[in-house]
Amino acid sequence: MKILIVTLQFEETATGGGGVHVKNICDHFLAIGQNITVLSIHTEKTRRQIKPEEWQGDTSIQQRGNLTIVRLLIEKGISHPYVGDKNEELNRIEQFTQKALSWIKAKSSKFDIINLHGHHLIPGYLAWELRSIKIPIVSTVHALETTYISKKGESLARFKATDKLLARLKKWEAMCRFADIIILNSPTVASDFIRLLKGQKIDPEKYRDKIRLISSGCNRSFLMSNEEIKRKLARVPDQINLITFSRLDPSKGIEFTINGAREAARLCPNKLHLTIAGIAESEEYLKRLYDLIKDPPANLHLKIRRMDKISSNAEKKEILDNKHIYILPTLKEPFGMSLIEASARGNLLVSTDNTGPRYMMAGKKDILMDWGLITSYGALAEITEDYQKTLPQNIGKAIAWTINNWDACLGNALEFNQKIRERWTWEGIARQYLEQFKLSK
Repeated sequence: MKILIVTLQFEETATGGGGVHVKNICDHFLAIGQNITVLSIHTEKTRRQIKPEEWQGDTSIQQRGNLTIVRLLIEKGISHPYVGDKNEELNRIEQFTQKALSWIKAKSSKFDIINLHGHHLIPGYLAWELRSIKIPIVSTVHALETTYISKKGESLARFKATDKLLARLKKWEAMCRFADIIILNSPTVASDFIRLLKGQKIDPEKYRDKIRLISSGCNRSFLMSNEEIKRKLARVPDQINLITFSRLDPSKGIEFTINGAREAARLCPNKLHLTIAGIAESEEYLKRLYDLIKDPPANLHLKIRRMDKISSNAEKKEILDNKHIYILPTLKEPFGMSLIEASARGNLLVSTDNTGPRYMMAGKKDILMDWGLITSYGALAEITEDYQKTLPQNIGKAIAWTINNWDACLGNALEFNQKIRERWTWEGIARQYLEQFKLSK
């Protein structure tokens, strides 16, 4: 099968889970003999890798066996696709979609399927623009950005959520309905998408049968064995290493991890060491985080490890393998791939109780606490209406509970990794994609 994948995030331009998702399904497609073309964007890092003979005007084409990487030069001097304020970002993505549209229409007869990845413009607007071509279009929605708004109307992302901007983004997001198949990563996102259509007075029943649920995951080889995890977590260590490993972005709620660790240090006598690791969304936000880690309690060490690209599996192991508790602090998380990767390397899980982690971790035997839920797989800290005040306290209490119930939590880690093996490996996810591609033809 000849597959065209359109995505801003691929290899060096990846900034988060969406880029990891695309790279892994692409690798597994190639491993089973598919012919893949990736259409993506240029940054300064990717431009430096292109040989003179690989340029065709503002487009570069690299050939690696059955993989062809086509990158469009939209703007010089950018470090990642989302740099700048929201208007600058959207203007750049709009330019990319227009150039991509021209390229796709000129080359479409060469492909059996087109898979659009990302949020708003690429899986939405492009699906609408390509609705008349004869090739099946599959839109994979990595996030509905307009749902990143709190119950109080505050934006959980890095942009001001004006009515005009939200209306524009919602219109593009709803355009995913023009794809032949819409791939969403959890039941929660599917519900959000249905509400999005209703909010624009679009009948969701016309499109419900297009929706498929395919999540993210990890390679089977990335999972520690049960024996390795038992050895790693055999006892409470003298120093308990905490980690939040994600894009350093306001929407990720990094400050709740930092302040939650402070609360845990107050509640526990244990020596705690928190590492915040990831790609910085902006220098301004990074400065805020450095200010937050000043003057920690005596039993807490705080460290920021700034990354400049998405980590390889080897680097992920190096970061995760000497940690003990992984903290996912976001207020809005449609799935939670970082929970899978952290657990795969033998880390106990503490997350906020937002929709994605609830889908992954909640069950029938959950125990309600004053700070959130104890589940069969880890601890979920409650997000309340007054989350700015209460969430650090709840995360701190969830960390403290995990430390004080170490043996039970080891069992939770083993249970969650079994769930990963059954439901969330890249091998299985790639097969699900190919099944949908075949059905759409």
